[in-house]
Amino acid sequence: MNPYLTVNRIEFLVTYRCNSHCKHCQVGPAARASRPPVIDAGLAARIVGRVCEAYTPSSAMTFGGEPLLFPDVVCAVHGAARAGGIEKRQVITNAGWPRSGGEFRTVAAQLAESGVNSVCISVDAFHQETIPVPVVERNVRALVDVGIEVLEWNPCWVVSKEHDNPWNGRTRAVLDALSHLPVVEDDGNVVQPEGYARTWLREYLPAQTAAPEGSCGDMPYTGQLDQVGSISVEPDGGIAVCDEWIIGNAAQRDVVDILRDYDPVRIPEMKAILGGGIAGLVELARARGIEPDPGGYYSVCDRCRSIRRRLRAVPGMALGTD
Repeated sequence: MNPYLTVNRIEFLVTYRCNSHCKHCQVGPAARASRPPVIDAGLAARIVGRVCEAYTPSSAMTFGGEPLLFPDVVCAVHGAARAGGIEKRQVITNAGWPRSGGEFRTVAAQLAESGVNSVCISVDAFHQETIPVPVVERNVRALVDVGIEVLEWNPCWVVSKEHDNPWNGRTRAVLDALSHLPVVEDDGNVVQPEGYARTWLREYLPAQTAAPEGSCGDMPYTGQLDQVGSISVEPDGGIAVCDEWIIGNAAQRDVVDILRDYDPVRIPEMKAILGGGIAGLVELARARGIEPDPGGYYSVCDRCRSIRRRLRAVPGMALGTD
């Protein structure tokens, strides 16, 4: 087994496409136009099956974009997850597609039949600018009727759940309007300074600083690069261990081989971070003629991501693995 990586969780970013255009969305226009628009259903199921042969993941999740634009792919993932013994099989959706009640009831039945046992519904001031609350209510009732075991509201808050601002006020109103349904409210998440949020919500974003505090593992949705516990699969089959950090492509190479060969010490950017944190990555970039952005960064993840993008853009200086 790989000492740097195990797989407790598999996440599938089924598609970057969506039926909504939320002002807080981390997915920008370039990603939405990416090709292929959705991961191949057969490839996705094969990835799940192969991972389950080599590891014992306990959780599989499909999200996007809006994954229910492609329910056949979602069902393929979760059918393979159930066959592989994965206990938690979750979909994150805005519950606004299909808009037709009859069509959604059909999709809901397909989800339940495939083995989905948890659905996390994104509701807040942002989603409900384009998705009417009655549509969400009707579609969630369909999920209840087909017997999905766990249903959760997953709102996105601005600054924090406690912060007093118009967006959070509208989100609370949406949750109140849906509170009669048998759905629990989870902790939700907080707007991140990526994608459309940089345009529409700039006044609520943290100040940019030259050297934001933080490190891998203590930032949201991150972990130690030498203690990877989950993987994310991109629409093209890319296998990611952190945001925009692809270690191979399962459409081109067996996923188990990719995971077996993962070695962060052999990847210059990762080695730099493991040895010296983000300062180590900055030092590596400077050795290649790249200075940090004088305008600063919103977070340590923003700084890391930005520097890695610039390193990849320099001809002959592409780092990492394919």
